[in-house]
Amino acid sequence: MILLKKLIFAPIFLIVFSVLIFQISPLLSSYDFIFSLSINTLISLITLCALISLASFLFVLFAAIASDWKISLPVGLICSAVPFIFIPSALAIVFAVVILVGLLIVNLSLDSTLKSYLTFKPTSLLGPAVKNLTGLLILAFCVIYFLSISKIIPQKGFQIPDSLIDTALKMAPADLSAQSNSMPAQLPTISPEQIELLKKNPDLVRQSGLDPKILDTLSQPRSTKTTQNPTNDLIKQTIKNQVQSTIKPYLSFIPAGLAVLLFFLLSSFVFITNLFISPLLWLTFLILEKTGFAKFETEMREVKKLVV
Repeated sequence: MILLKKLIFAPIFLIVFSVLIFQISPLLSSYDFIFSLSINTLISLITLCALISLASFLFVLFAAIASDWKISLPVGLICSAVPFIFIPSALAIVFAVVILVGLLIVNLSLDSTLKSYLTFKPTSLLGPAVKNLTGLLILAFCVIYFLSISKIIPQKGFQIPDSLIDTALKMAPADLSAQSNSMPAQLPTISPEQIELLKKNPDLVRQSGLDPKILDTLSQPRSTKTTQNPTNDLIKQTIKNQVQSTIKPYLSFIPAGLAVLLFFLLSSFVFITNLFISPLLWLTFLILEKTGFAKFETEMREVKKLVV
């Protein structure tokens, strides 16, 4: 019965941790979500950070109730094996090692704390351990994200997401937008024959700092909305080419930069979700006490004082 009580939170922790790894897996091959400002991306990041905080909370709660290395260590080993289900083996090995080391560090620190406290206060005793474990989980994710994106960028290159450029254009000053809207009337019309000639001589287009692919968009039929402002695609493509040419010499540093950005992004959201950890700890142990799952004993100890 006692063993069952000590293990009761282990399956819940493993389930939540498995869902967390399942949510992390698709992000390892993309960097668009870091720059995206959409509501869907925001909700996904908040959900991911909530899972990180919840998984950390459940492990610390399980380790505190178990208070036995013979119980918590096997659960930690099972936890470190979960990434092999959802993540490529090369990355899963690194992730598993970092996760296992993080769990051992937190368990060791928690074990030392629970052996030296005088009055059991869950928020002050277990709260720091939960926050430390959330930081270690974020660090582990950023490490494998760096390793993954370091292989993807040299193969596929790095492209500034269109959503970021669209947002920047929307935030441009009003006078700039008005000027861009007035440009179509001043631009000459390009005939299909001229477009075909430019397609046969793409170097002429490159000399103007433009991508020859933009000729394909000019030859396509435009909607009424597009014809009202035909320079939008041209401005967008020009800005994109300028940014790409600027960051090209620093392409090797981009994976590290993305990993650092991801670390600060997740840390910011986890800081918000961790605000609920202290109330959750207090409520959890209140429920455990009221249901008779756990009990507290008051001890009278002798105190030795110096009197001169």
